[in-house]
Amino acid sequence: MMKEMPEVRLGVMVYSYGKNYERYDIEGVTYYLIPTAKIDRTSKKQIEACRQAIRNFSPDLIHIHGTEHSLAKAVCMANESGTRIVANIQGLAGPIMRYADGGLSLWDKLTNITLLDFYRGTFLLNEKRSFKLRAECEHYVLTHVTDIIGRTQWDQAHVITINPNLRYHFMNETLRNSFYESPVWDYEHCKKHSIFVSNSGSPLKGAHQVLNALPIILRQYPDTVVNFCGSSVMSNKLKDLLRFQGYHLYLRRLVKRLRLQEHVCFLGSLSETQMKQQFLDANVYVLPSAIENSPNSLCEAQILGTPVVASYCGGTPTLLTDGQTGYFYRYEEYEMLAQIVMRLFGQDNFTCLSLAEMKVASHRHNREQNARRLAEIYHNIMHH
Repeated sequence: MMKEMPEVRLGVMVYSYGKNYERYDIEGVTYYLIPTAKIDRTSKKQIEACRQAIRNFSPDLIHIHGTEHSLAKAVCMANESGTRIVANIQGLAGPIMRYADGGLSLWDKLTNITLLDFYRGTFLLNEKRSFKLRAECEHYVLTHVTDIIGRTQWDQAHVITINPNLRYHFMNETLRNSFYESPVWDYEHCKKHSIFVSNSGSPLKGAHQVLNALPIILRQYPDTVVNFCGSSVMSNKLKDLLRFQGYHLYLRRLVKRLRLQEHVCFLGSLSETQMKQQFLDANVYVLPSAIENSPNSLCEAQILGTPVVASYCGGTPTLLTDGQTGYFYRYEEYEMLAQIVMRLFGQDNFTCLSLAEMKVASHRHNREQNARRLAEIYHNIMHH
């Protein structure tokens, strides 16, 4: 973007866990550190620091990334000069709140409580409530900005419902560097009958639905292995057990109840290159979320040509065409998920699917095109 608009001066306000407002100039960019006690609640100190930063930099335009956090709300509250503000949608806390418990039963929520849950208040029963404060920040931001940048029909429907006066600008995301580089996915080099799931951290990401589907898949493909990115829930080390939250305990018990110990692997958190390797190794990538806007992991799988199976939810229909650039199933229907995965395991020719995925994703995530689009949006707002 800086190449497209060399006249732009950039100032960046970022969260700081420190106690003081600080300013740094690094490689032509001015950084303002805003002391933030809570990510979902604004404070007077945070608003005052934002006010100082805005006065110091005196921007023509403020661009907020993510509407659901306290810093976004604080910026809106500190904007005393009425500078134009555009906000980028990442997720949407209000609509996501409906799906936050991933469909877990009351019994599952009550019987899976850990020491860390008591310490942090992260009980599964609180899963929906944890989005409530973020949803309040988000609602404030969406009703105090003039322009919004989104990328799916889902986010457009929700933000325009909240504030019909918003000007909505469409712009695609740019992915991490290594996903634009070789190698790409190739059936000959993948690990046959392996599934990769890129997030198992919370109920709304739906890892439990993949575990429910696995016994069905194992009847036909008994060597199937699912690799989950996320905490090692099967570990017996004390330091890992102490880090368990209720959902980790739930997954651990589900694995044991379904006798899947030999067929699951929890990989911990992965770096960019490790993530890419998992996409290349997988026979199938599964996105089992109860809700998503535009999941980067799905886009990363597509740009590499990895066969994709995703739950039909939120913004995913904007990214995937069923049968052409991946396959859809309904979140609750893990039986359908199992059947689609088995069908893909039975194939050995993915040329059409992979090429179609790579073509659509390469166009959607074209870096130069996206930078030009952002420059265009800035010009449109400034001259509106």
